[in-house]
Amino acid sequence: MWNLPVLPKPSNNSMFFPARADGLAVLPFMVKMLVIVLALFVPPVCFATPGYVRPDKLIMLWDYIDKKGDNLRPGKRIAQTGLDVILPTWFAIGSGKGNVTSLADKDYVKWAHDNGIKVWALFENRSDNTITFRALSDRNTRAKIIGQIAGFVRDYDLDGINIDFESMRPETGKFFEQFIAEMYAELKPLGSTLSVDLPLPAGVIRGKFDIGLIADNSDYIIGMGYDQYYSESRVIGPVAAIDWVKQGIEGALRYVPHEKFILGIPFYTRVWLENRESGRLQITSDLMGMKEAYEMFKKNSSIWQRDDDTKQIYAEFDRGDRTYKAWLEDEHSLSLKLDTINDYNLAGMCAWRSGWEWPEIWDMINAYFE
Repeated sequence: MWNLPVLPKPSNNSMFFPARADGLAVLPFMVKMLVIVLALFVPPVCFATPGYVRPDKLIMLWDYIDKKGDNLRPGKRIAQTGLDVILPTWFAIGSGKGNVTSLADKDYVKWAHDNGIKVWALFENRSDNTITFRALSDRNTRAKIIGQIAGFVRDYDLDGINIDFESMRPETGKFFEQFIAEMYAELKPLGSTLSVDLPLPAGVIRGKFDIGLIADNSDYIIGMGYDQYYSESRVIGPVAAIDWVKQGIEGALRYVPHEKFILGIPFYTRVWLENRESGRLQITSDLMGMKEAYEMFKKNSSIWQRDDDTKQIYAEFDRGDRTYKAWLEDEHSLSLKLDTINDYNLAGMCAWRSGWEWPEIWDMINAYFE
């Protein structure tokens, strides 16, 4: 019915030469020639760091955990077949003093590992730009935060950390760069992957921090290929039209190597309400999972049509002075998003979020990346 996916970075090859610049000057002529021949024809010695082998394509899923009880029985609610990485929303900045709140659960990690799934726990700032500035602008507070995260990695046997800091002030950017570099240095010896979520298009954040620097100090960048039109938008539109997604990828790849870039895809839509009951137009919206939105418009005898611009299904229906509108994903539109992962040779996909998709969608994803 539906369509739709370290650690240490490999080091460069190195050639070993004598430390002294004049080392060859004291060698006999024949020895000099032998060294030169060997330098030309013998393969260089590789000092690559052992550890994680980067897969061709990653299939990943954010798992929304709002309270401790949400960790229970993940296998009952997550279609884990073919999933490489799961990202539970476990950690958050609790205050400007650097306290980190945790919803982590060891049984959850055991379930994931028993099913061959890595766990990259999400660490967020809850879009609180004031707390974020206070926490990151102080070196000691940054160290306190990083120490807590490293402790969670060890205590819960985590495979990675996913940083999701949003709505930061421009003045926070330079401290965010330092924070990521310091976090990367702390996690790397633990064999823990560091991924960082960035909104698309890249121009939205270029004025806040150096994207290339963030990419250099992380294993993966996850480009959030959604929220093209969001709750504060003055006009209505789709969550992720295909051309907008492509433009976002192309913009991000100016700063991020393709092998490090993971495309975030939505398992949801935004249902818009145009309300004229007061005599003037008021626009609001709600997020809905794919299945919930589809069933809502199907039940209400909606107008359905393929939107040639977005490649999605446009649907709407009226209820008196209220008009409901949405751009829905289907097999065709989702396959186009998956095509971009191969077309741009990206590292994989990560979907937001668990429970919002048609269960059958995983069959399509797994078949696509076989």
